[in-house]
Amino acid sequence: MDQKVKDHQVIIKICCVIASLVLWLYIFNVENPMREIHIVVPVQILNKDLVAKSDLVPIQEDNLTVTLTIRGSASDTYSIKPSDFKLVSDLNSYAVKKGENKIPVEIKSSPSNIRITNNDNLWVKITLDDLKRKTVPVKVIFDGNTKSGFYAFKPTIKEKEISGPKEAVERVKYVAARYNIKDASKDINANIQLQPSDSSGVIVKNITVNPSSLKVTIPVKKIKTVSVNVKSGIQQNNQGNIKDLVPIEDKIDIAGEEDLISNINSLDTEYVDLNKIYGKDTIEVKLAVPKGVILVNSSDTVKLKVNLNNKNIQKQLSLNIQTINDNSKYSVNLDTNKVDVVVSGEENVINNLKAEDIKCSVDLSSIAEGENSIPLNISLPDGVTKVSQSISSVKITAKKKVLEGKNVN
Repeated sequence: MDQKVKDHQVIIKICCVIASLVLWLYIFNVENPMREIHIVVPVQILNKDLVAKSDLVPIQEDNLTVTLTIRGSASDTYSIKPSDFKLVSDLNSYAVKKGENKIPVEIKSSPSNIRITNNDNLWVKITLDDLKRKTVPVKVIFDGNTKSGFYAFKPTIKEKEISGPKEAVERVKYVAARYNIKDASKDINANIQLQPSDSSGVIVKNITVNPSSLKVTIPVKKIKTVSVNVKSGIQQNNQGNIKDLVPIEDKIDIAGEEDLISNINSLDTEYVDLNKIYGKDTIEVKLAVPKGVILVNSSDTVKLKVNLNNKNIQKQLSLNIQTINDNSKYSVNLDTNKVDVVVSGEENVINNLKAEDIKCSVDLSSIAEGENSIPLNISLPDGVTKVSQSISSVKITAKKKVLEGKNVN
């Protein structure tokens, strides 16, 4: 019983919906009452070029709109679109000035089945600024990466002229030429749109670039890493004391046609006259780049480090004389306990050398009672040579020690 009641209620609801739809269709299509609605329509600005002759230009005129009040039947008004209208505002028909201007809007075309009720009071506000022109550099920007082992070179493009409102033009720092080089492995011929950009890379609106686009060729070449071979002349004198010239970066990437760069393993520098670089720590020389070869991410020069031969110097040191292998039977007396030596070696070694680094001693293992002449033993560190010494031996007087009034045998 309950199920029958529920089914009956569902049927009633469906019938109500159908009845309502039929009634709405009747009113809308048969009665079709009049309606008044509002619609926002864009406005086209005419004769901007004539204003430019007065060195003025509109600011943000591309988004100008007015709200139309239209009246018509319900079926007509609800089917109307903004594109059904053509509204214009002619700058040549009004005396304009720098700053804000209120310009009348003219209705050029509209649907015939509706009526515009506010057509006598349509205006747009247009702000004019001083027209400015200037040339800016073109910055080529690549998105993505080429195929592995290839490199895309940025073409050199001359500066381009831009024009527009003074405030906007002053914000433009360069014109961006952006292109996606993803997986490229051969030269690209492209038509690139030019985008006026500020210092942060944001596109500046209301700017005209002349021309607005460019046809360019983007070279994409095979990459190879090669060494740098330094070409230098032999020193005619020893003034510079130059040992060799070493590239600060000994590897460099080159690009070119594969059959060309496959036979290149190194790039020579231009000839370097060693006699002309005396007193320099580093020098910069040009690379001899073969025709058809392009340097990747580097200029046509390399920096070389100038390595010098270590200069030999001398130094005098006063050494303490030590005794070794002392004989307990004797008490000894040295006629001197110091010796002066002159040593030689590379400048950096000798400058850091101290007396404590040199061992100087006399060996008493074969000493006898009385006067003895014992040679000096001087042991030098590696890299140090002896030039001279003030004495070569030491006079030593040996006496037998006496214990409890007896001689020690």
